[in-house]
Amino acid sequence: MKKYEGLIILPQLVDEQTLEDKLDKIRAEITKQGGAVEHTTRMGRQTFARRLKKKDAGFYILLTFTLDPAKIATLRERYKLNEDVFRVQITLAPPPAREDAKKADSAVGGSANDGKPVPAEGGKTAKT
Repeated sequence: MKKYEGLIILPQLVDEQTLEDKLDKIRAEITKQGGAVEHTTRMGRQTFARRLKKKDAGFYILLTFTLDPAKIATLRERYKLNEDVFRVQITLAPPPAREDAKKADSAVGGSANDGKPVPAEGGKTAKT
């Protein structure tokens, strides 16, 4: 099983109870396919850059879940059939940051110039 992130856009919602009901249906699809939802992040209502299917905005939700890679296509098809889901994008979740890398960065103190801007050649400002 691999770890995935799913960005799901719902049409504009009416109230909190309706949102919870729709989230339960979305999570149920993942568990029905044999996966497990690890984390749900509500990103809130955001307006689209342009109108999509006569809609100006949607409610964004980010799900982190584990699922067998062979079942991702089936999950996408199930979400297409769900009228509560406007759009879905599923990607592999980025690997977690290693503790060794974090310790090395903190021991060095960040960058070599201590966060100060580096001047262009010979300390002169660059001309544009």
